[in-house]
Amino acid sequence: MTWSQIYNSDVISFNTFGTTTIVLNSREAATELMEKRSRIYSSRPPAPMLRELMGWDWTLVFQSYGSKWQERRKLFVKEFNVSQPDRHRPQEMKAVTTLLENLSHTPDDFLAHLRYMAGAIIMEVAYGIEILPRGDPYIETASRALDGVLHATVHGAFWVDYLPVLQYIPDWFPGASFKRKAKIWKEYTVEMLNKPYQEVMSHLASGNIIPCFVYNCLQNINNKKDIAYQETVIQEVAGNLYLAGTDTTVAALSSFFLAMVQNPEVQRKAQEDLDRVVGSGRLPNHDDQSNLPYVTAIMYEVLRTQPVVPLVVPHYTTEDDYYNGYFIPKNSVVIANVWAIDHDEERYPDPNTFNPSRWLTPNGSMIKSHRRDIMVNFGFGRRICPGMHMGLSSVWLTIASVLSTFDISEKIGENGKIVGVTGEYKPSSHNHPTPFECSIKVRPAKYEKLIHSLSTPE
Repeated sequence: MTWSQIYNSDVISFNTFGTTTIVLNSREAATELMEKRSRIYSSRPPAPMLRELMGWDWTLVFQSYGSKWQERRKLFVKEFNVSQPDRHRPQEMKAVTTLLENLSHTPDDFLAHLRYMAGAIIMEVAYGIEILPRGDPYIETASRALDGVLHATVHGAFWVDYLPVLQYIPDWFPGASFKRKAKIWKEYTVEMLNKPYQEVMSHLASGNIIPCFVYNCLQNINNKKDIAYQETVIQEVAGNLYLAGTDTTVAALSSFFLAMVQNPEVQRKAQEDLDRVVGSGRLPNHDDQSNLPYVTAIMYEVLRTQPVVPLVVPHYTTEDDYYNGYFIPKNSVVIANVWAIDHDEERYPDPNTFNPSRWLTPNGSMIKSHRRDIMVNFGFGRRICPGMHMGLSSVWLTIASVLSTFDISEKIGENGKIVGVTGEYKPSSHNHPTPFECSIKVRPAKYEKLIHSLSTPE
């Protein structure tokens, strides 16, 4: 973004060991190339560390564009069809209700509770598995596998991605620590892909049918085609659900909690709307969203000020191309700088200020065209995230439910002084704030009664 300002250009390029990398710093450039010319901008760059060494070659996110990718994405989209918004709402409501209970008991562990909630939704949707409140083996395995992904997807983190020949050096060779790391991460990756799928198959073999993505897909297998291959596709797409939906949700919601600590006036305004629309006798639900534009605006502003994937996953050109007089060679790495797009001063005046009202008209209704603006956070063209509608749905419900029932503020230490927050973020491909402390307290007595009723049998 700084280079773009220095050189007065929304297209920046650099070369590393013969690989051309192009960074698009404007919505216009990203839209023109990655969407309007998606035919040649939809592949992924070679990633020896991730695909070959760490075993992530089965994922939609990192696969090259082609028939294999198209087949798996088609199955993914069929499950998460935007025309069926109610399909996974029961699982979302269940997980958010558990989150509220957990926050009321141990608010200091809010980050762990967010991870549990995100994992609970995906594991139940994908596999019909109810995870343990703490120390769940499925969640722990997936977290370790995803930790490797977050390291390996930082652009330029490993030289093997620029010099693929390095993947063939012996593990004991000086400088081959990346291979030893990859071997450990691959073990978690394989376990993450296989273990929950095998659990579903075990249930089916014993006659214990639990409706879920895997079960639904297995019922639709074409017996006239290669059954083993179809099962492999189902298994891989189920694994993609966890990869796509958990860490991104936790990142977004962690930023939400931090934003509420830093902007108490925003929190109060949202709570006034929630009290008016929802009241204190129930929790918010998805049907309330149209009557709570300010809560939706908070979600959009969280995603804009702190995009979950600031540089998205790199694209890769399959043909030579030209743009505004620039030559873009075949086999170039192309990165959309979502951070720069979301902080464009012309589109978002005073972009570093957290201001949900920028998404609203003067009378407080949503500016409908702005919904398209936030979609840049989910990718471009043919590589846009197919599960984004479920992601937005679960994040909105969590934000609305937490604001309705809790006050979030700066924490008071044992010495009576405020424990401040730095607002700093980790250097990673996913944008997480550094761990911070805050006060999370159930709102007045009527809300305490509501929270208590969630965990008390009738």
